[in-house]
Amino acid sequence: MPASAAEVRYPELVMPPSVERTAVTLWSHGVALDADIYRPKGLDADRRVPAVVLSHGWGGSKSSGERYAARFAAAGMVSLCFTHSGWGSSGHRVVLVGDPPALDEHHEGFAKVRFIRELLDPLEWIQSYRCAVDYIEGEPQVDPDRIGAWGTSFGGGVAMHHAANDDRIKALAVQVAPLRLRSEPLVMRGRQRAIDMARGRVASVPQDLDGDLFPRLAGTPHLARLLQYDVLAEVPKLRIPTLLLDAGNEELFDIRENGGRAHEILKAQAAAPVRYRVIDGIDHYGIYFDGFEEGSAAALAWFREHL
Repeated sequence: MPASAAEVRYPELVMPPSVERTAVTLWSHGVALDADIYRPKGLDADRRVPAVVLSHGWGGSKSSGERYAARFAAAGMVSLCFTHSGWGSSGHRVVLVGDPPALDEHHEGFAKVRFIRELLDPLEWIQSYRCAVDYIEGEPQVDPDRIGAWGTSFGGGVAMHHAANDDRIKALAVQVAPLRLRSEPLVMRGRQRAIDMARGRVASVPQDLDGDLFPRLAGTPHLARLLQYDVLAEVPKLRIPTLLLDAGNEELFDIRENGGRAHEILKAQAAAPVRYRVIDGIDHYGIYFDGFEEGSAAALAWFREHL
């Protein structure tokens, strides 16, 4: 198994003969995101089918979910995989460096800017996920009343957070998802980062900072934003069928305090079906290898039942 997210080499997709893939551009707040749509071949023009939006995790890209998306499409659904801003082949945010430029009568001027790459900003990811749902809702062969959300690793928390706040989502499946990042070092440093950003002591959008808190993960964690991100606090809002999958040998976080805790909350409020399954014998990245068949089959069965 890989030692870090940057070393993951996902198994290649073998495209089912009944599925077609189309590259598309998904726009999220002015940033062009690299995305693919997977459709069952031969859909009648006037037929409406369920859809699933998929999010990759920290350090991943749309390729993290492509085998799942193809499997859903082979079962008659439309799937959308995309890469978050600043990762993979997606576009990126641009921020000003230094003082604002003088503007002419056309409100134009010259400025020095910085391109933001490989930043883990959970609030930006949530907004991009919403834009992905907006995109799929506009597909002519998608039934807007049967949209599901899927996410893996950090993207699983993003999908869950979004599903708790968007009534268009009718079913949810997440795997190996950390739902609360609240270590004492993270909180203390995150508060200081927020203070320093507000006072102009450090860049308003961090780069190449704080990676020591997550040594196995790529890129820069936006600690000030992570303090505003608590998926477990959103879980009680969920009123839709929810599937949670965890790895039995999870090494990056305590599954009892993440997926296990979310399951307890949802089971206690009994607002919708909930299922929690721990896949034995795999670690975090094993979900894409030895755990793929079991995990993808469980998610497919869940969407078939509830979309």
